[in-house]
Amino acid sequence: MLFMYLPPWAQQFKEPRTEIKCIKGAYYKYEVRYQYNKDKKRTDKITVRLLGKITQAEGFIASDKDLIRQQLSELPKVDIKTFGVYHLFSSLLSQQIASLSEAFKQEVVEVLLCFSMMRWAYQSPIKRAGNYHTHDFCSEYWHKRTLSDKKISEALKFIGENREAVMAWMRSQLPGSKTVHNQFVMMDSTHVSSVSENLGINAKGYNPNHDYDKQIRLLYLFAAELKQPVYYRLINGNITDIKSMALCVKEMEVGHVVFIADKGFYSKKNIELLQEQKLHYIIPIHRNNKIINFSPLEKAAFKKTVKTYFAYQDRIIWHYEYQREGQNIVTFLDEKLRVKEESDYLLRIQKYPETHSEDRYYDKLHSFGTLSIVYDLEGSPTPQQLYEAYKQRNEIEVMFDSYKNFLAADKTFMQDRHVLEGWLMANFIAMIAYYKLFWRLKEAKLLSHYAPKDIIELSKSIYQMKINGQWLCSEITEKTKTLFKKIKIDYLK
Repeated sequence: MLFMYLPPWAQQFKEPRTEIKCIKGAYYKYEVRYQYNKDKKRTDKITVRLLGKITQAEGFIASDKDLIRQQLSELPKVDIKTFGVYHLFSSLLSQQIASLSEAFKQEVVEVLLCFSMMRWAYQSPIKRAGNYHTHDFCSEYWHKRTLSDKKISEALKFIGENREAVMAWMRSQLPGSKTVHNQFVMMDSTHVSSVSENLGINAKGYNPNHDYDKQIRLLYLFAAELKQPVYYRLINGNITDIKSMALCVKEMEVGHVVFIADKGFYSKKNIELLQEQKLHYIIPIHRNNKIINFSPLEKAAFKKTVKTYFAYQDRIIWHYEYQREGQNIVTFLDEKLRVKEESDYLLRIQKYPETHSEDRYYDKLHSFGTLSIVYDLEGSPTPQQLYEAYKQRNEIEVMFDSYKNFLAADKTFMQDRHVLEGWLMANFIAMIAYYKLFWRLKEAKLLSHYAPKDIIELSKSIYQMKINGQWLCSEITEKTKTLFKKIKIDYLK
């Protein structure tokens, strides 16, 4: 192989993925890429484009075409930019943003954060994210150049191709060591319709909507202690949850994972599958299932006999434990719920006589207000721990509802598996931000007045303006300032 001699003054302009050629005594710099040739069984060097000319007197002189390309990559001048969304998003995710920079190169992280924020604030598809980025203050910090849909797709694909790096980042979000102690890490899944013909992982499968369109499935782990999702994995649309759970637990390297099911999941077959996979579980049972023992509730002196109760959200929950068919079972009684269900049933007898009657009322009398669960857990959890863990499943359901409705992520048109994986990562980060905002509102006792979406919409009204070369925040009403301070977001720093 012949190597071209380059004079020292020209060698200083040689950079990775570039080549300098001498043509008729003049030196030119080209961008090159490398591609494996299957036929020749070697890597070929391919010239991409001319970057410019190199002279000893003037150094590197960019070509006219490359100058145009560079100009197009520069952000257009915008002197008024939305600031509130970036400030809210980056404040909520300060820890995650710092750890992402350790997992991926900075350019990829910045594109990922821009797109994730646009998904979070505007439910933006890839093709519209660039315009939002140009007019948002995040462009002053993240990716200070034009953000094209090609650049976003490339970054998402890079993330999708590097699952190990994604996993290392997700594991780093768990408290303490790799194994989670003294907390429930719950598992659940949701389906996402996919219209792509090229993915190879979307397939017809059952979902709660009873439609059989092609779909993919997302399996999540949710940390009770952190009150946020900590793991996701894309699985084929026709694979059942149980078959995937054990592999997910192994990938995440967590020790105390509990599958908390919804009503309707319980069956002997499903229990056997969970036990085969060595998965722990908490599963509610329909009240008409014969495995439940209601006989203690039929006694007049039930409370005096049982004497076991605890307080939950200012309600007294009675309970008793027993075993049937080799299963550990706890039955709970919520007195407030019992009274309400009894009243509701009696009121419906006249309205719906075909499905409600006094005879049926007396048959159901001892099951009103009850919740029975079967469980298999490490150690000896108390009934209160079991009850609270099951109730936290509602938080998972809120997350999935938010995922589909708030992010408009119930359908995907992605044609590339790895871009889809990166898209899911962007949505995952957006959901963490959503949940952090949800819990700040809850802790401030504001959820009855504001949903996370309301706060995000309010943040869109906060701008930064460039005045005499300096960015200054627009006026904010006292009511808005007070609201954001309650959720620990300060716009006057």
